[in-house]
Amino acid sequence: MLSKRWMVIGVVWAVACLLVALVASLWLVKNVPAAQRLVYGDPPSPTPRATMAPTYTPLPPSATVEPSSTLPPPTLTPLPSSTLPPQVPTAEGTFLPTLTSLPTSNPPTATEPPTVTPQPPTPTPRPQWIAFETKRDGRSDYEIMVMKPDGSRVANVTNSWADDVAPVWSPNGRRIAFVSLRDTVTGKWSVGPSSIYLIDFDPVTGTGGANLVRLTDKETNDGWPTWSPDGKRVAFESDRSGNWDIWVVNVDGTGLAQLTHDPGDDRYPSWSPSGKKIAFTSRRSGNFDVWLMNADGSNPLNLTRMPGRDRYAMWSPDGKRIAFNTRRDGNQEIYVMNADGSQPRNVTNAPDSIEGLADWSPDGKRLVLYSDRSGNKDIFILGLSTGKWTNISRNPGSDEFCTWAPKK
Repeated sequence: MLSKRWMVIGVVWAVACLLVALVASLWLVKNVPAAQRLVYGDPPSPTPRATMAPTYTPLPPSATVEPSSTLPPPTLTPLPSSTLPPQVPTAEGTFLPTLTSLPTSNPPTATEPPTVTPQPPTPTPRPQWIAFETKRDGRSDYEIMVMKPDGSRVANVTNSWADDVAPVWSPNGRRIAFVSLRDTVTGKWSVGPSSIYLIDFDPVTGTGGANLVRLTDKETNDGWPTWSPDGKRVAFESDRSGNWDIWVVNVDGTGLAQLTHDPGDDRYPSWSPSGKKIAFTSRRSGNFDVWLMNADGSNPLNLTRMPGRDRYAMWSPDGKRIAFNTRRDGNQEIYVMNADGSQPRNVTNAPDSIEGLADWSPDGKRLVLYSDRSGNKDIFILGLSTGKWTNISRNPGSDEFCTWAPKK
């Protein structure tokens, strides 16, 4: 009897262990990247060209006015009715007709149609979007979301369990490069190695996330991507050399090259609209300053030379100005200066709040930035000529690092 009881207990115990093991396995596969990769494999690399094909809805064509090719029927002028000529009497008492010239009639002339000038098609306005990183909706990880400049149509384009940060738009606005920690065990920024990823975005429908591609390997810390104006390359910061330097890679994953080689940290690159220059933040002078170099890494030049920390340079669309974040006034403000470093000016003037990275609107008249002036970090639009602030996120979650999609 005792033996039978122990047998039952053993069976129950074995079943319980199996159930615990099953539940633990399911949890690991769902929450731990290493287990996910064992089951599902690594995400695709940029090598397979098929994954690079964009999936988006084309913008609707605009109607054009075609000139008419059909001429109206000609208007004919009828001949005048014939009349008998006057008659002259003769000696024989007969009458001869007096010859008169027939009226001259012009040949019928076709009336020319009015000239129709083709009207140019009405341009279809391109939808504008702002991408930002956020911890809203009660999440413990950062996600990449997009919204319209009025704060509407918010959509999550990454939907991963790990931190996804630092989104930046491709020149045509149809792809987003960002930094992800999804290849690490913890999934948290600055805890494990980070990688540069690319996803597609459809500006018509406002949806994104298709064709996820890891652009850089998962062995080092890679961050802060910026696109070349032709959309063929991405520059980024990396510590793969043992020091923070600026690197560049083609969007198909080839052509990895190191641009800076200074022992001081070089970070936060920003490609100029002309494609000839890259602005970046460097500590090579002993302090964080905004520097400028050729796109091949040559001829570095310090633009700011201030004791306060200057970083996060962002070019205006016309390439004539640079916005950057600085602590030269004792708190984080946004300054705008000429592209040669001259005439810096404080455009936020908010001593009681923290202002973060700022990017330009396509027309160069506004900045989108994040600020905690509302009590938590929200996304604001600042009019440069009016000084007007508009909170477009108004969310209790932390909304940060925002960039404005280009006009193309």
